[in-house]
Amino acid sequence: MPTIRLGQLFACTEKGGSLVAEALDGGLMHIDDVPSGLACNCICPGCRGRMVAKKGKVKTHHFSHHAQQEGRPCLSAGETALHKFAKQLLNERLEIALPAMEVAEKEDREIVVRAAKLKFEAAVLEKKDGQIVPDVVLLLRERRLIVEFMVTHPCDENKIGRIRSMDVGAIEIDLSQYRDLLLSEIGGCILYDAPRSWLHNPREREAKERLARRAQQRATEKDKQVEHFRSVYSHRLPSKMDGTGQHEVRARHDGLGDIINVKVDGAGCFTAALAEWQAAVLQSLIAATNPPFRTRTGVDVIRKKGWLNRKFAKVSDEIAKAVRECGVPFNSPTKTVEAYLLHLQAKGFVQAGPTETWRPTALLRSRIEEIRERRDRPAKRMAEVRELVEGMLKCLPPEDTENFLFETWWNSKAGRQNSSPREAADSEVQQWQSFLHDIRNLTTKIRYSLQQGLDLIGLPFEGELMREVERKRLEAAARELAEKEKAEANKNIRMMRLRKRALEQMGADGEIWLTMESPRTGGRAPIDVAADSDAGYMEADQALDRRIREIKAEVRAAERKSKAVSELTSLAQSKYFDSDRAALWMRSKRPELGGKSPEEFTVDTSTRERCEELLPAKRSRR
Repeated sequence: MPTIRLGQLFACTEKGGSLVAEALDGGLMHIDDVPSGLACNCICPGCRGRMVAKKGKVKTHHFSHHAQQEGRPCLSAGETALHKFAKQLLNERLEIALPAMEVAEKEDREIVVRAAKLKFEAAVLEKKDGQIVPDVVLLLRERRLIVEFMVTHPCDENKIGRIRSMDVGAIEIDLSQYRDLLLSEIGGCILYDAPRSWLHNPREREAKERLARRAQQRATEKDKQVEHFRSVYSHRLPSKMDGTGQHEVRARHDGLGDIINVKVDGAGCFTAALAEWQAAVLQSLIAATNPPFRTRTGVDVIRKKGWLNRKFAKVSDEIAKAVRECGVPFNSPTKTVEAYLLHLQAKGFVQAGPTETWRPTALLRSRIEEIRERRDRPAKRMAEVRELVEGMLKCLPPEDTENFLFETWWNSKAGRQNSSPREAADSEVQQWQSFLHDIRNLTTKIRYSLQQGLDLIGLPFEGELMREVERKRLEAAARELAEKEKAEANKNIRMMRLRKRALEQMGADGEIWLTMESPRTGGRAPIDVAADSDAGYMEADQALDRRIREIKAEVRAAERKSKAVSELTSLAQSKYFDSDRAALWMRSKRPELGGKSPEEFTVDTSTRERCEELLPAKRSRR
């Protein structure tokens, strides 16, 4: 047994050959510990058939059934061996660890049995119990406990259903992770350490019945509380008129009137008007730094001010939900405050954090700052513009500003503006920033303007504008002259470059080509096209390249013709005794050559060879 591992018990069904068999005395034997053949004196633990120890030199050593029908392996050998081993172990120790078991209904729990070690009297192996054959049955007086083992597959639903119908306690021990352990090492695993769970416990039914009774009691009590709160609750709606409460007045003064007086379920839990308690919660949230503001902080604010109706101080969220399901706009105090905060979050004024914390967003803080800034806006903006305008006027000659009064300008319609600067100072930020932008950029517009009709916003910049317009006119005239001179210089450079290249490549013919109209330059003379622009120069230059390539091709063709005619002339001289007759033959037109003479027809080697075919085969005098 010391060399037998748990997984080797199942080799018969998993690999087609067993590594373990049962000796005649009931002990388990490993294939390495027995002689070969039938001399091993072993039987199959499952079917009790005789085993043969096959220990040849080719295949792995293994046990095989002697005279096995159709070569089918025994499907229960490994399980039976394990059961016998476990039964022997349990009989020796008479103790096993039982897992805990509990049943639950929502948040209510009932303990069926606690984890414990069970002492018992005996273990019974594979005795048919009702419609099933248990792995092992433990006996304690009149009580029975079925023990199932899982190595390859868990207990199937049919077997579990039969166990439940018998109403006998049963556990399953998971040995799948111990397959590589020796049998001598898994004793503690079977008894105490291996994972185990209840397949059935007769006490489970009673535990579930207790849970059901308690659930019914809770439901009855819940119905009573729901009816009580439904009958005593009086809902509060937003007020149609502004209130006089100190928190509401302050919130409206700070420009927060549109985010209080919000309709929420559960508002009847508080004795104060919606706008008042919501303003108090909002102001507490804005002022909170450390510790952070939480939902319960808002509830505490309401409680400390005495606005929390005691009837609803301890209502649970579950009861509140049930009341609301009856059609009543009810909520617990905490959920009522949370509903208001969620409304603010949806509007972007607060942000939720972890552990029910809330903090104002930049949007809310910017709104508060905007209201405060608006109070001292006129004086601040007037001082800002005064400093800006006075700084701009310092750059003007004294005669331009001697009749300008800032206060008069401030209260009068400024230029083409639809309002005075003072009215602009009372406008919203975007309109005011636009007005400031116009003033700050006025000198820039004057500097780059080419017209006298510029809106000067009522400021004394007419003289500066006229001076700038005249300066721009002079600069434009100078630029135009410089551009014309530059264009003329570029024109001359292009014409000179094209002429130089044409003369270098074509000699005297280049000058003729430059002035002749050409379809390759749009029917114009190349020198005129190059004078137009850089693109025209590129067009003329490309036309010159093509003409140069043509001239080179013509020269090469003339050279080929000269060579071919010379070769043909020499051959003709060799075919006639009279050189004049040979010269006449070269100049005579022939129908075979399309009416051309050999001298005309010959332009290259192939045409020369065609003419050679017309010469006399022998030297002739005629």
